[in-house]
Amino acid sequence: MNKMISAAALSLVLAVGCAKKGNDASKNSAALDISAPPPVAYEPPPPQPVAQPVIYDSSPTPMMTTPTPAPAAGGGTYTVQKGDTLYGIARQRYGDGKQWTRIAQANPGVQPQTLKVGQSLVIP
Repeated sequence: MNKMISAAALSLVLAVGCAKKGNDASKNSAALDISAPPPVAYEPPPPQPVAQPVIYDSSPTPMMTTPTPAPAAGGGTYTVQKGDTLYGIARQRYGDGKQWTRIAQANPGVQPQTLKVGQSLVIP
């Protein structure tokens, strides 16, 4: 019998609840008006352009550089300046720093570590 009372009480509550909802809806005329335009829908932002790969020409544009002076011909003498090395002198005179051994052989007793400012070297 408890189940019967519970079901009856439930149906009474539902009937009263539905009646209250109907009364609230009738007070709000906008809720019943179906002729109003629908609200504006969300529009996502326009798509962003996709990055394109960089394409390089097969022949690069030559860079502007200052012309390198032609190396002076070998022979003669050279006075050592501050910061000079045999490698630097060979690069300046021969265009190739690896030729420093030619200068060292032409100047017996001269060590690359002991160059002195003002010292005179024979350049073959």
